[in-house]
Amino acid sequence: MNLRQFLMVCASALALCLGPPALAQKAQVPFVRLEDLEIDPAQLEGFKAAAREHAVATLRMERGVLALHAAAEKGNPARIRVFEMYADERAYQAHLRTPHFQRFRSVTAKGVLARGMYDAVPVLLGAKPRLPAKALVRIAELEIDPAQLEAYKAAVTEEIDTSIRVEAGVLAIYSVALKENPTHLRFFEIYADEKAYRQHLESPHFKKYVDVTRSMITARRLFETEPLSLSAKPR
Repeated sequence: MNLRQFLMVCASALALCLGPPALAQKAQVPFVRLEDLEIDPAQLEGFKAAAREHAVATLRMERGVLALHAAAEKGNPARIRVFEMYADERAYQAHLRTPHFQRFRSVTAKGVLARGMYDAVPVLLGAKPRLPAKALVRIAELEIDPAQLEAYKAAVTEEIDTSIRVEAGVLAIYSVALKENPTHLRFFEIYADEKAYRQHLESPHFKKYVDVTRSMITARRLFETEPLSLSAKPR
């Protein structure tokens, strides 16, 4: 074996030892949780105040918490939709042990009449580098034809990516699938205002998305909301 052959063998062995993760680290996918809360109307204002205080403390004190968003349905303000994003599941578990979360849970426990909690798998978490404290929030729930799920994900990923990149008024579109029901997708969408939302609906890329995915969507529910708290770390 000559020197060149020896070096090639050594290089191949080193690559095998390192493996793909060592050669190119894959980006960590955030851990996303959704909550649907029913709040006692008599305690709604107290819950909102506690939720805002908790969100501020959490984003300030916990590196692993990337976003905490909450919004109330306009037609049913006692129904609160919560979107939580963490660096990973370890960060989520650490959050549950913090004094400020324990205090929030204790203060609001009696006011929460029902709670639905869901692990979610990100499809695309598109957002501007910074989000304002006040904005327009829309929520969508979609059921996708299982046979067309991957095609739908490809189409919506392209649409979200384009929207965030070219529309100044589209601040965030978070698209996730429920872990236990992967054909059920939810969207938490943040716009600068109503005008920005209407302009988005008229954009060429959104109209293309609607045309391409029309046969893929088997059910759709759309919700207007009043933002309760929009808290996210700069990206």
